[in-house]
Amino acid sequence: MSSKGEHQTVPLSVLLKRELASEKVERPEISHGQASQIKKGEDLIFIKTECQRVAGDGVSTYSVFALFDGHNGSAAAMYSKENLLNNVLAAVPSDLSRDEWVAALPRALVAGFVKTDKDLQERAQTSGTTVTFMIIEGWVITVASVGDSRCILESAEGEIYYLSADHRLECNVEERERITASGGEVGRLNTGGGTEFGPLRCWPGGLCLSRSIGDMDVGEFIVPVPYVKQVKLSTAGGRLIISSDGVWDALSAEAALDCCRGMPADASASQIVKEAVQVKGLRDDTTCIVIDMQPPEKPTPTLPPPKKPGKGVFMSMFRKKPSESSSQTEKEYCEPDMVEELFEEGSAMLSERLDSKYPLCNMFKLFMCAVCQVELKPREGISIHADVLNSGKLRPWDGPFLCSTCQDKKEAMEGKRPSGDGRYSSGSD
Repeated sequence: MSSKGEHQTVPLSVLLKRELASEKVERPEISHGQASQIKKGEDLIFIKTECQRVAGDGVSTYSVFALFDGHNGSAAAMYSKENLLNNVLAAVPSDLSRDEWVAALPRALVAGFVKTDKDLQERAQTSGTTVTFMIIEGWVITVASVGDSRCILESAEGEIYYLSADHRLECNVEERERITASGGEVGRLNTGGGTEFGPLRCWPGGLCLSRSIGDMDVGEFIVPVPYVKQVKLSTAGGRLIISSDGVWDALSAEAALDCCRGMPADASASQIVKEAVQVKGLRDDTTCIVIDMQPPEKPTPTLPPPKKPGKGVFMSMFRKKPSESSSQTEKEYCEPDMVEELFEEGSAMLSERLDSKYPLCNMFKLFMCAVCQVELKPREGISIHADVLNSGKLRPWDGPFLCSTCQDKKEAMEGKRPSGDGRYSSGSD
């Protein structure tokens, strides 16, 4: 892989061909497989391929792959599986070009995760779930995650990239500091005699994770704001793996990839689950999704029938031959196998995650709640900058805006009101 400081000269002929083909986005061939061994029945998978961004055109398609690892029951995982995609799409402005749509996904994913969590709490569900949610559009991969169900990517060159964050308190110092600053406590189980054991947990509640959807019985500093990473894969392709902690507690990323090398996606998912269970036994639900992205197969061009000898042969004697040097240059040049990072953000602060501007053609979205998408009447919305002390560019009358209940949730997540105060009851707006 080329280093950042190196520049590869692209032949002019290649640039011209790209310009002519700019309207046609070459899409990868996507194959996938899934496998699971059940212990508690709390792992759920959501897969939806060939979704249409513009209804009826048959071209603007994208695919969604998601894994939900529930705890304290499967209700939160089930609710998230059924509602998260719709909540994300509702936060994307309409009438966007393809590039604008892809660029809007990171913000829409944040809004969709928070709305799903808020709606789940209104139903008084105490279960919770990790979420790793992937959208593939062309060669662009966008992953949003809360919890510890990791997602990895191996490029065709063999480089491994981590597309999710691990929100276990045991290994995430920043999250421990955020929780204690918001009023929570972090510590291990205590036997009563001063002896501590087990992983670090958040109290009250005793959850080992700092981010999830649900978990109403735990402090609101356990937030649903996802870490989001967006990358563009080269046309050489690659392999993606999304797995629950039942896999990652037993296998490293390298071991998971190596144990199924050369296998198709469906067989690979089964092999990874089998390897993980052999290492640690079936102590928890063990689930895996494997997605392969490969260059599309180009049809073999049909050869024209041979021409009869005659005038054509005579004329070909005087026809100018194409330059061998230019055709050779085009043949030798190929797209470098690189994974380009487009976006990465992991802040738990909504004022930082929802601050990106909408395109001008969608300014009307500023008069809707940036999280739950309800229409706001004049002077009804609360700016996400209302309580930001930093002056200058951030002004309290600037959008985006939140409705009152989403503002309450924002303040609770940031530790600005006591945990449990103002919890959403069924039927509240």
